Amino acid sequence: MSEELATKFTREVRQQIEVVKGTTNILKKTSQKIEELDKTGELNIPFLKKAFENYFSEIEEREKESKRFRHLFSIYEQDIQPVNRGVWDDYFYAVKLFNISVTDFRTMHKKYKDYQPKNKGELEAKARKLLLAKGFLPDSYFEGDYATWIGVYARPKDKPTYLDANDYEESLLQEKYSQNGFKQDFSEWFEWEIVNNELVETKD
Repeated sequence: MSEELATKFTREVRQQIEVVKGTTNILKKTSQKIEELDKTGELNIPFLKKAFENYFSEIEEREKESKRFRHLFSIYEQDIQPVNRGVWDDYFYAVKLFNISVTDFRTMHKKYKDYQPKNKGELEAKARKLLLAKGFLPDSYFEGDYATWIGVYARPKDKPTYLDANDYEESLLQEKYSQNGFKQDFSEWFEWEIVNNELVETKD
């Protein structure tokens, strides 16, 4: 019975070798693609987000499978036929290369997890200009992926910020508009779609 199970699991391992190699290849190609896009200035947050979410999920699956097969190998090692030993050796070697690629991919993730696109400053400047034309000033950090959209909370320029005052004048303005000692929040949400690096305001 043990030999039959060992043969069964060997068949599974043989199929899994190509799966592990495939994931290793994908991780390498994705890392190369990220670096290439970064060099050409075409890298964007949506691409990074999708790549990291998809492939970290795949990494997790391969690691679970590897843990399972190592456990099975430890149980049935003595029952594996000599002719099948090479299959397990090939699998563990593929996993070794996979682990190296995972380490490199995690390093890539650490490098790019807080990535700021090169057009960030330009797009924020355009948003500030559009807000100023409406008589508004940004009243929060900008949000968005800087590839498809950008948004920010903004307040009328003659109204105080709800945040901590930066100077005495802002403090006086907050006091002027306060109600029962509480600051008032005059900010509104503004959002733009990014089309050919230009901002198009979205409507609710």
